[in-house]
Amino acid sequence: MQSYELFAENLKVAQKAVKDAAGTIVRLQKAIQKNTDTGNLTEARKGTAALQEAISQIQALAEQLQEQIDAFDVQEYFVSGDFTMQLLDACKEKKIDVKGEKGVYEMFPYKIRVLGDQEHPAEVWMDRKKVQSCRPSYIAETIQNGQNKLYSAKFNPATFMNELGEAYEITCLRAGGRVGSTQALTKIYKNLALMSRSRKEYDMQAFAFDLARVYEAGPESWVAPKTGACYDFGTSRDGSNGIRVLSRTGVESYISTLNMKNTVKE
Repeated sequence: MQSYELFAENLKVAQKAVKDAAGTIVRLQKAIQKNTDTGNLTEARKGTAALQEAISQIQALAEQLQEQIDAFDVQEYFVSGDFTMQLLDACKEKKIDVKGEKGVYEMFPYKIRVLGDQEHPAEVWMDRKKVQSCRPSYIAETIQNGQNKLYSAKFNPATFMNELGEAYEITCLRAGGRVGSTQALTKIYKNLALMSRSRKEYDMQAFAFDLARVYEAGPESWVAPKTGACYDFGTSRDGSNGIRVLSRTGVESYISTLNMKNTVKE
C-alpha cells in the first residue's frame, strides 16, 4: 500500500539537501558580488569556481529528488483505492462528517468526487473545482478550512427568509395552488435561482448550507420580516426527497418542504 505521508516524510532528507545547496549558492553569489564591488578579483575567481561546483552539486541533488518524486505512482495510488482510504481517514481525524461511497462523497456542504479510471486516472473535484493535490491530509485540511470560513461568514436569517418567502409564493402560484400550501424546497430553489447562471453562482450546496443555518436557528427565525409571514419546514425521515443539512454540532436532518403557517407573526 502506498502512503503519501510516508512518501513526503522520506522526501525530507533530499529536500533539505537541496535547500542547503541552494543556500550555499546564494552565499557564494553574495560573496562574489562583494569582492567584485571592492575590486578583490582574486577572491572573486575563487568564488566563481566554488559556485560552479555548488551548481553541479545542486543539479545532481535535484535529479535525485526528481527520481524519488517520479517513483511515486500517482495513478496506481488512486486506482488501488489507497488515496480514497487515506482521505477518509484524514477526514475522520479532523472530525469531518462524510456521507457517500465509491468515490462520491458529501462533506457538508461540499461534494467531493475522487476519480481513478482510464479517462481520469487521478483527479479530485471539490464541487465543480479540480483540486490540484494528491495529498489526502492537505485535501482534508482544505475542506475543514472551507467549512470554518463558511460558518464564520455573516449570515442574516431575516434576509434569507425574505428571499425564500418570495420564491415560495412564486412556487405556489406556478403550481396553481394557494399561497400557504406545502411546497417542495427543490422547486422553491429553482424559483430562488431562476437563471442557469444564478444556479452556478448559488448552487444547491450553497442553498443547503443556508438552509442548515436558518434551520439550526430555530422556529423563531423562520419568519419573513418583509411580509410578517411565518413558515415551517417539513422533514423527510428516509432522506429520499429531502435536502441533507448538517448543524455545527453534526446533527443531520433532511428538510423536504416549506409551508406558510400564517401571514402575520403573532
